[in-house]
Amino acid sequence: MRNSPLQPQSPPKTVVFDLGAVLLRWQPAEIVQHELARHAPTAAAAQLLCERIFQGLHPGATWAEFDRGTVEPAPLAALLAAQSGVDAADLLRFIHAIPNHLPTQQDTAALLPRLKAQGHRLVYLSNMPTSYADRLQDRDFFNHFEDGIFSAHVGLIKPEHGIYALAESQFGLTPADTVFIDDNAHNVATAHARGWQAIQFLDAAQCERDLVALGWLE
Repeated sequence: MRNSPLQPQSPPKTVVFDLGAVLLRWQPAEIVQHELARHAPTAAAAQLLCERIFQGLHPGATWAEFDRGTVEPAPLAALLAAQSGVDAADLLRFIHAIPNHLPTQQDTAALLPRLKAQGHRLVYLSNMPTSYADRLQDRDFFNHFEDGIFSAHVGLIKPEHGIYALAESQFGLTPADTVFIDDNAHNVATAHARGWQAIQFLDAAQCERDLVALGWLE
């Protein structure tokens, strides 16, 4: 009997998750009000201080270089003091306290086993400084991920193309068989530009609806 030819295998489908504001709750103005209360007595003052500290987290911003791994907490505090008017000692305490204010978003985490049950590979691609990554990697949801990249470990940050190219190589991604989930519109735009499917995350319910609409989740 003639053997049947081997059927070509479909490339694996991979879901790439951002972490902050997707799997980790990220409310910077609330953190500022809690940790820098005397500098941010009102919600409006907290929002203004957030803008001075984080500068939209865009590449080139002081905080973005912390995410890239090129600035340590103490020098970061000194740089932020100059641009925010807040004392460097207060800012250093603020920087170290942030991981305490990043609880797991359980409704998003609940999507992970469902996606795995449908045969998808799960990986993460996160802008995060090393000190935060080290403190957060004991969260249960990391058990669902096959691999991941933290920006500070590789000296690259989203939305720069370089970190996406690294992800494609390290994770063995086929762009058309990849969906990327991130709250930041600029990060999503780069993913689209590289041929990835992408969802801009607003909340877990919206993300679930979009995954269903794209055929990634039943």
